[in-house]
Amino acid sequence: MRPIAARLVFGGLLLAIAAPVLAAEPTPLIAEHRALTEWKKAENRKACAPLALARPSDPEGTPRAAAFGGGWGVAFDLPEMRSAYGFAGTGLLPDDKASAAMQRARLTNQWPQMRELKHLPAPSFAGYGQEGAKPYPADNRDGVGLSSLAYVRIGGQRCTYNVWSRISRTHLLWMLDNLRVVKR
Repeated sequence: MRPIAARLVFGGLLLAIAAPVLAAEPTPLIAEHRALTEWKKAENRKACAPLALARPSDPEGTPRAAAFGGGWGVAFDLPEMRSAYGFAGTGLLPDDKASAAMQRARLTNQWPQMRELKHLPAPSFAGYGQEGAKPYPADNRDGVGLSSLAYVRIGGQRCTYNVWSRISRTHLLWMLDNLRVVKR
């Protein structure tokens, strides 16, 4: 092969390999922009990073601002249900300064269920159940149509996050598994 032809082939090969890497942009998280907008207005923004979802929900709601005194929130509305699900960084509470071990003990004592959140900065965990820290009824263990709520602690943050679903327990657990900290 001639030197010029070899350089063209080699250059084209490099470009073909690099093009997908150069063209690939990070996929935005679901409600990332809304979460950042609300977080920037919150009093607790130094202690409570914004969150978003890694994937769209099924059913997929329309995100909007949700009011949480001193904090920030994103609620998702469905055509037939306002605030069907969402997440929020609540205003700072005195207990929020406690160690992760104390937070885990508090949530374990308060909520009927606990879940580790290994995809978030360690230590991250959630206490959850039916709103009011109640267990799910025996005849509706999946909590379909009930208000499910989780209190979430994320490593490196000093706030208690609320995550809720009025769809089902399965939907709440899906949300917990899809929460991501938004890069600021």
